[in-house]
Amino acid sequence: MAERPLLILPEPATAARAKKGGGGGGPAPLGQARQKQRLGPRLDELEAAFEAKRLTMQTTAAGLVPEDVLVLETAGTVDDFFKAAAKIEGLEFLAEYDEDDIPPDDDFFVEKKGAREEYRGRVYLMFANQQAFRQLLKLWNTWQRGEDFQRGLTKWRDVFALLRDIRPWSVRDRLEETGVLEDWRDRLTWERQNVPCEIELWFRADEQHRAAASVAVRSRVQELGGEVVSEATVPEIHYHALAVRLPVTAVQDLLDEDRRGAVALVQAEQIQFFRASGQMAGRIAVDQVSPLSNLPNEPLPAPETPPVVALLDGLPLQSHRALTGRLTVDDPDDFGADYEARFRLHGTAMASLIIWGDLHSPGEPIPQPLYVRPIMQPFTQPGWDDLPPDERVSEGLLIVDLIHRAVRRMFEGEGNTPATAPNVSVINLSIGIADRPFDGTMSPLARLLDWLSWKYDVLFLVSAGNHGRAVNLERPWSEVGTSSPEELRQHVAKAIAADARHRRLLSPAEGMNVLTVGATHEDGDTAALRPNWIDPADPGFPSPVNAQGQGYKRSVKPDVLAPGGRAALVKPVLDADTELAMPRVAYGPGQLVATPGPTAGDVSATVPNRGTSNATALMSRAAALLAPVLAELRETEGGEALDQVAEALWLKALLVHGARWGAAGDAYQALFKTPDNGNKLAEYLTRLLGFGRVDLDAVRECTETRVTALAGGTLAAEAGAEHRFPLPPSLSGKRGWRRLVVTLAWMTPVHPLNHRWRRAHVWFSSPKSKLSVGSNKHLERRGADWQAVQRGTVQHEVFEGEKAAAFVDGDEVVIHVSCREDAAVLADAVPYALAVTLEVDHAIGVDIYTEVRERVQTKLRVAAGGSTT
Repeated sequence: MAERPLLILPEPATAARAKKGGGGGGPAPLGQARQKQRLGPRLDELEAAFEAKRLTMQTTAAGLVPEDVLVLETAGTVDDFFKAAAKIEGLEFLAEYDEDDIPPDDDFFVEKKGAREEYRGRVYLMFANQQAFRQLLKLWNTWQRGEDFQRGLTKWRDVFALLRDIRPWSVRDRLEETGVLEDWRDRLTWERQNVPCEIELWFRADEQHRAAASVAVRSRVQELGGEVVSEATVPEIHYHALAVRLPVTAVQDLLDEDRRGAVALVQAEQIQFFRASGQMAGRIAVDQVSPLSNLPNEPLPAPETPPVVALLDGLPLQSHRALTGRLTVDDPDDFGADYEARFRLHGTAMASLIIWGDLHSPGEPIPQPLYVRPIMQPFTQPGWDDLPPDERVSEGLLIVDLIHRAVRRMFEGEGNTPATAPNVSVINLSIGIADRPFDGTMSPLARLLDWLSWKYDVLFLVSAGNHGRAVNLERPWSEVGTSSPEELRQHVAKAIAADARHRRLLSPAEGMNVLTVGATHEDGDTAALRPNWIDPADPGFPSPVNAQGQGYKRSVKPDVLAPGGRAALVKPVLDADTELAMPRVAYGPGQLVATPGPTAGDVSATVPNRGTSNATALMSRAAALLAPVLAELRETEGGEALDQVAEALWLKALLVHGARWGAAGDAYQALFKTPDNGNKLAEYLTRLLGFGRVDLDAVRECTETRVTALAGGTLAAEAGAEHRFPLPPSLSGKRGWRRLVVTLAWMTPVHPLNHRWRRAHVWFSSPKSKLSVGSNKHLERRGADWQAVQRGTVQHEVFEGEKAAAFVDGDEVVIHVSCREDAAVLADAVPYALAVTLEVDHAIGVDIYTEVRERVQTKLRVAAGGSTT
């Protein structure tokens, strides 16, 4: 037990939920006459297309009803439209998503200060048969005549007035912007017979409709001479997909826009997307191998407690000296049978980081075994036999299905096998889908992780993704190369920030329930850089490889940053060059990780590595080290309160609670501030810094001048709770630096048909106390944007100031936590975890820990009916 352990606040008081303000306005709706002029021809075309399809089916497939997917694009949004869509027989609502930055035109626009600006719209997708389309036309005509709508159908009136376009889902929608065309072009340089891909189907709510869709697509695959390798459905997230192999000749036709339309498969209305296969991969370069030298010569006792952290990755080298006796490997798919020891790179590296940290200066090993489920295998591209293989998910497997099965096995078991890791609270996913950068819509894998988080009370730690693109300074090296190191780093930071479009999060980093981890530019390597390399950032600043936010619904992503190794850049060869490239060889610097040795039987080798995968592994390590802290707290006064909330939520709250922008935030605010962006600067920087770099030591225990307390509970929709944190009376009237940090974490159930996705919104209002919060008061906000912090499932706010505040013994910080429905009906009560820290400057000379602890303990004893003495 620490000398000054964290405190546990008393039970909260019940309160009404706080009120929330509304959002901003959108474009004005159009009248009937203008919409008829704009969209009447479109509707005529759709009606003719349905009739043509009906006539074709009469002669070729008697008994089948013509169907198509309709795309309705609106200017602005109409909430809960799916309820009105469900009133029409033969129409099945499939999905909705927001569309940002729509250019204004003469019909739809938002005007601010006399100028037309881009606006946000929404896209609705639905299956419609001919009968449903005729009913839609009937509603359109009702609106055109200005007549009233039947009860439950008025949302259609709102949609018609904001409708920008209505069209069928097209071949272009199925193929473009998915990465599959680029993957196919690449594969045709070396594939000779069959090309793998994934076909994502529209999820149909009715099981018979799903079966019929599968049969129809399978038939068209087989007609091409292709093969369906596997199929999976996850109804809870509306996922249905096939892994297939298509003949090279068919792929060549699909790549040719002139021949594409003749391929029946791509015309199948059951298909939503074609996607590249096997793109979740990890790679560790082994250019600079060195012997392991910093671990104890004698092995430490193997841990005896159940695993807290699980690693889904490649298969580690279990016999490596850094890993021996510290892994629990579960390999039901027998990937290990074809996994040569020399190729077990990525899993070995991540496991060593989780267990020991950076092997340049390893810390204490985690006190539990690490549960490992292999999900990748070695993959060697033909013609690249002289290079170490990538490790990636097999092309015959659907990654959503593989991870779904892996997690379900951990918590429920599989067949006759009981649950394999029921005590795991954290799952590490240090790999991402390279061809799936976040585009505003949530990927199937992110949807899966969100649902699994809620179902099993487990926290996924997910890497934000690495981008090895060259940094384009947009100025020749002859101008930039003479800059000071500090000026050069500023040029690099600006160039990376400006390249946000090409440095987006990689799936599944956009998940809302997950914690997404970016890397900071730091490691334990003390060696000098190579002469032609550049150190592009200060220690602790964001790494140049980081993927950038924002996340889904403009939430904070990455959530946190952690050390990920220093990533150097290479000086240009020519003075006219404008780009700084990533090194082609993987020499240090970097964090030192375990790796298979260059010779058979070498189990003591290490190699430098860097990136967001490393940072994610170190966050998992931090979670494993925090778990015993929570276990000890359960034995203290009031500790039974911790059992009201799953351990995963406490870990989620504590990991984020230690995050600060720090020196990087100060430097970036000065670097990126302009006369025009003052109100938006925090939001701009949040996509680079998230909530900040995590300091684990700040949340493991308290000090005389820093006190952290935990609280939690469960809230139903429209409910609230008030938590009270006692103020130390000796601080009253004293001037000096102080900081108040409040972190609220929860998991949300999800709604696959609603664009909001999260069913629950839990938040705290600005803390109320004599340490007033806000402009020109005692404490002011620092760090992440105050609006963005409420868009995900973690709210983390930092308040700092120096002004003296007068208060008396018994005064408290009151934190009002509220819950409301977000995406439609919220039937479940939502657990949450709250962490509160008050910290003051040592120079103030007050032992705030003792004063707060005494007042918390008094309240706990009174609540328990005991003595206060």
